[in-house]
Amino acid sequence: MQKRFFSVEGARSLLPSIKKMVEEAIRFSKKLEEHRETVQKLAKLGVDNAGSPMGTAYLENLISLQTQIGIIQETGCLVKNIQVGLIDFPHLKDGREVYLCWKYGEEDIRYWHEVDAGFTGRTPLTE
Repeated sequence: MQKRFFSVEGARSLLPSIKKMVEEAIRFSKKLEEHRETVQKLAKLGVDNAGSPMGTAYLENLISLQTQIGIIQETGCLVKNIQVGLIDFPHLKDGREVYLCWKYGEEDIRYWHEVDAGFTGRTPLTE
């Protein structure tokens, strides 16, 4: 699959659907966390945790989360941290690759950062 680069406008136009997908992924992630401790206890006891109700719920949520992340990535976006809903959009700025950065809960894409800078290197967009 060829890497996709987003314009600011292109990323913003995709944002409503990305918000819904990230919200769904966060929901699955939270369910996984809820079941993780129980599944770990079952595994330590040698119980077939995939066959227990909690193990089955855990596996179903894991598959759903992986599917949702895959769908997000198919758009060309990069999932950086699904627990907090951190998404990067590859973007070309002055001929070099950078990332437009969005976090779940933010209304718009207002930041970018260098590829190696990460979230802490976010810089406000100037248009």
